[in-house]
Amino acid sequence: MDKHIFWISSYPKSGNTLVRAMISALFFSKDGEFQLDQLKHSSQFEKRSRLNILKNINNEDFLNLDKLKILSKYWLILQDKKYMGVEKGFGFMKSHSCFVSLFNNWFTNSHNTAGYIYIVRDPRDIVISWSNHANLSYDESINFMIDFRSCIEWAQTKSLLPDNIKPQTFVSSWDEHVLSWTNNRLEVPKLILKYEDLVYKKDESLKLMMSFFEKNFNFKFDFADQKIANILETTSFNKLKSHEEKNGFAEATSGAFFRKGIKNQWKHELNVKQIKKIENKFRDFMNKFGYY
Repeated sequence: MDKHIFWISSYPKSGNTLVRAMISALFFSKDGEFQLDQLKHSSQFEKRSRLNILKNINNEDFLNLDKLKILSKYWLILQDKKYMGVEKGFGFMKSHSCFVSLFNNWFTNSHNTAGYIYIVRDPRDIVISWSNHANLSYDESINFMIDFRSCIEWAQTKSLLPDNIKPQTFVSSWDEHVLSWTNNRLEVPKLILKYEDLVYKKDESLKLMMSFFEKNFNFKFDFADQKIANILETTSFNKLKSHEEKNGFAEATSGAFFRKGIKNQWKHELNVKQIKKIENKFRDFMNKFGYY
């Protein structure tokens, strides 16, 4: 079995990029110094350029990839090792997709997947971050998060696909997304992290990641103490924000991508009605992860 993909997965605006930065500095630098270009080692699965190979496989389907019934037929084909650029071991891949079966097509499987990290965040804070990222009102952001059918567009990268064809990532509602990645049939090593721990207990979270890879994949990290110190410094929120201000950030869509990076923003931003709507919908999973 190939098992050539290691997923870094999360609901949008939950800390995926921060984990990618930490992983990139850990695996793809000698000293733990993070640079933005290292994120290429954990690129997004859902980018339009990845779909080019389908034009020669089935041109009719290629021109109908804005339909999930068509696109889902090719999820596993797109993950084939020959298309992923992984020569040995596994490569890191970012995704915001829900781990689901649509039209009898699973998003991924144990043949392709070596393991994954899933990041969960307080949905009340996601509302605010998603609102700013997607240029939505708070009420629109809440409605997006509670809708089982919610989707987002694949990342805009150079592609043979006509501009009017807009492939969709099936995100689903926040609770369905969390359930799909934290309780599923994938028999692979998995690590569940909380965004709040990544920000406020970063040292512990980084050491937990290192231990996870050592235990499950027999990695050995040289000069670990120095690497840890440099990773903590160069992936701090202020450092990442500074990187974006100086060099820009391709994943930003509306305003700054690295905006505040703190918890409990919702206490000062959301009204009582909005808070209750979120908590009433997501109470069980908020309880499970200590958010309620």
